[in-house]
Amino acid sequence: LLVLLGLNSTLFGIGDDDSISRIEGLVFLLLFAGYIYYCFKNDKAKDEVSAESGSEGKAMKMPVAVLFVLLGLGGLIFGGDLFVDSATKIAKLLGVSDKFIAITVLAGGTSFPELATCVVAAAKHKDQLALGNILGSNVFNILLIVGCSAVITPMSLASMGLVDMIALLVGPALLLLWAYTGVKCRIDRWEGVVMLLCFVAYYAYLFMRM
Repeated sequence: LLVLLGLNSTLFGIGDDDSISRIEGLVFLLLFAGYIYYCFKNDKAKDEVSAESGSEGKAMKMPVAVLFVLLGLGGLIFGGDLFVDSATKIAKLLGVSDKFIAITVLAGGTSFPELATCVVAAAKHKDQLALGNILGSNVFNILLIVGCSAVITPMSLASMGLVDMIALLVGPALLLLWAYTGVKCRIDRWEGVVMLLCFVAYYAYLFMRM
């Protein structure tokens, strides 16, 4: 959570010149490599995954697991492309801006697979898997995707307003506040409702600004 909050703050800071240069994109990629190395070393040291999988009965064989991952990835790519293309055409017919399409339709299209994964994980009481999916996805988007895009072509942030940047900080800040305050170290349903209301409020703001 601290890493995610720091990354969003960094993205907010480098946006002062309304662009992300190739050098800044390269720095993001180096940070991404360092983050992956840290996660690998930390997970290997704790060895929590091996201990949990050993207590859950017979494990799935590696070839079968790899096959399921590839099939699932193919389904996500096909379904995501179909959803984004169709929704983009509908949005353009409604006369909304490209920025609104990107923040709503495109972001939604790439986030629905994550939502499905988190819902299934939460229903199976795999809280760490659900939270890891959310945090990992955001770190990948900021460091890897933004980094690669900026290295290829410097990215302009001129179209992003102050409210958009602040919205980047609200989510991880709320997670950090609620997940690590008190003795329970968990996010309750009412706190999840607050996050959903923040989400609805932000998209209402986007619609009014359209």
